[in-house]
Amino acid sequence: MSRDMPKHKFRGLTTVEALLIAAGFIIVGVIGALTFQQIGKSAAEALRANAIATADRGGFDVTVEVLNGKLQGLALQYGQAGSPTLQTITQGSCAKASGGSVSTGIQPSQLQLVAGQSATCRFSAQLSPGTQYVYVIIGYDGTGKAVQIAKGVVSAGIS
Repeated sequence: MSRDMPKHKFRGLTTVEALLIAAGFIIVGVIGALTFQQIGKSAAEALRANAIATADRGGFDVTVEVLNGKLQGLALQYGQAGSPTLQTITQGSCAKASGGSVSTGIQPSQLQLVAGQSATCRFSAQLSPGTQYVYVIIGYDGTGKAVQIAKGVVSAGIS
């Protein structure tokens, strides 16, 4: 005599299992939402700025405008076009407009700008008139992280 084994049919999940799975999806969703919120927050606070440089035989004039975030300092790297090495200048003098008045004599490393503010800085260097120079403008954000703001090539004028 052979006895038939009872056949088990799975009808679905129990209520407890279904609740555990639902809770798992909710937890993963909340963690994902918080992660993306932090990514968006840090991207919104990231430093974005425009800058341009002009040059004469006495050095570089750099105008910088902060579009987003906070700028805590400025530096300029330069070299003759075609040269593999760049020199870094961190000393100079800046003028910043704020609240209808202009502050002058600010060191580039001490420059404090927020979104919507701009400044013009003078970096002294001995340049040869008519020579092309490559420049890279480096800004330091609110956390002190270096951010490349601009780069380009400029010919030194004679003034």
